[in-house]
Amino acid sequence: MGPEAGLPGTQASASGPASPGAATSAGSAGTAGASAEVVRRGLLRSAAALTVLTFVSRLLGLVREQVRSYYLGTGTSSDAFGLASTLPNLFRRLLGEGAMTAAFVPIFSGYVQKGDQKKLTEFLGAFLTLFTVVTAIVCIVGIGASPWIVETFFTGFARVEGKVALTAVLTQIMFPYLFLVCLAAVAQGALNSFKVFSPSAFTPILLNLAIIALAVLTADLFPDPAYAFAAGFLVGGLFQLVFQLPWFFRLVKGLRLSFNWNHPGVREMIRVFLPGTLTAGIYQVNVFISELIASSLNEGSIAALQFSIRLQELVLGVFVISMTTVILPTLAGQMASGDRSGFGDTHRFALKVLAFVTLPAAVGLIALRRPIVSLLFRQGAFDDHSTDMTAWAVLFHSLGIYFIGMSRSLNQAFYAMKDLKTPMMVSAAAVAVDIGGSLGFSRFLDHGGIALANSASAATSTVLMFILLHRRGVDTGFKAHAWLVARLLGACGMMWGAIAALSLVLPLEGVHGKLYLVAALAAYVVAALAAFGVGCVVLARGEVRGVLELVRRRRGR
Repeated sequence: MGPEAGLPGTQASASGPASPGAATSAGSAGTAGASAEVVRRGLLRSAAALTVLTFVSRLLGLVREQVRSYYLGTGTSSDAFGLASTLPNLFRRLLGEGAMTAAFVPIFSGYVQKGDQKKLTEFLGAFLTLFTVVTAIVCIVGIGASPWIVETFFTGFARVEGKVALTAVLTQIMFPYLFLVCLAAVAQGALNSFKVFSPSAFTPILLNLAIIALAVLTADLFPDPAYAFAAGFLVGGLFQLVFQLPWFFRLVKGLRLSFNWNHPGVREMIRVFLPGTLTAGIYQVNVFISELIASSLNEGSIAALQFSIRLQELVLGVFVISMTTVILPTLAGQMASGDRSGFGDTHRFALKVLAFVTLPAAVGLIALRRPIVSLLFRQGAFDDHSTDMTAWAVLFHSLGIYFIGMSRSLNQAFYAMKDLKTPMMVSAAAVAVDIGGSLGFSRFLDHGGIALANSASAATSTVLMFILLHRRGVDTGFKAHAWLVARLLGACGMMWGAIAALSLVLPLEGVHGKLYLVAALAAYVVAALAAFGVGCVVLARGEVRGVLELVRRRRGR
């Protein structure tokens, strides 16, 4: 994610001389149009490459959850493991991915662009030393405080004998994962600044493989299978760090640890990082409270929500994560070169592509949620009750898929402007909606109310960031985007009709046979995509033609 890297033609079109006549204006317009097309093709190319790795990672994450469903179901051990994995991951998102990356990449890529290897390594050595010390302290404190955290806040677990103790021990085992994955996040930020994305995108595959392998091979060796999953996280975290190091040291030479924490780059990093940390902290408090509320509901609520989120992440991982990853360096490069017109065009294009992906995915997941959950997870300890609980959460989580995609892309626009304060304020408002919604909706919808509150929070974040980005002078194209969404929803309605019609001749209710479900769901997906495609051609022909033309030209090149 190298924000400062320039793009062909971008700076020239932004800084070209004012045209004295119509011919020059036309030339400038042509240059700007060509530059915009180059940017769009580059985004699609990079996103497509990352999508393959991300999708494989998400598939393996799904297999990991299938293994978890087999050994743990939605019972005591699954809840305990779910909460134990949540706590170190809260700090991972607080210190590592997210806030740190958003602050680190624009600053580090500035050194990359200047080409001064000495200054680059001086900054990186000082920052890495400070970051390592802080992360190590957090890990040590987390290990010591785990029993107190579980006993104090998750009192609902005390209703089941041994659940609190198991959760506390699993949390202690998994906290060192935080240290490993945070250092891996620094390596990822550095590689992305050099526009090297693939090694970092591959590391989640290693994490999932490690968890799957240790769970399958050693589950019977532990007093509870949950211990095998915890051990898999530690081994996977080590793989995530070590795998990136050859590329990291190939690009960053002469790196030494340094205690020069007064380095100008480190001071700027802290200045930018703190608002981002507060943003992530607000969000993680929200996650913590959601888990807290879920722990007071029926047993298995935490596990059902996590299985549901895994499906949501699988959908988002198909393209959304890849697009929002590669868009940051492009946007930051355009902002650094003063190309605000190109900045707006790039962002509008990303939002348009994300809408084409997220809306049909959300509608399809809602329509087919129960057979999908049954196919993927119903096995071993995961019974009909677990299927019902998870499908209930999927219904409400799916409502937020489009808004999550939009909010992630809108966040990147602010990060590209080195503005982490605005996302912090938006996160505070969104978290208030989430917490209030979780408390209110869960009274009537059980754990589904928490999933609905998550979706409402994402919608709040999306609307607020659209408004605030427009106030920053960026042409968000909100009205055009809203009209596109309305037409895509019409196409989704045609897709829903195709699913309903097919259900009359190919029923899915009450069916548990895996082979039948695979064949039937494949037929449903083909019919749904065909109906959505026809709907898009009828209702959004111009946008479809534009994207297909970009793909055609890229292949021609």
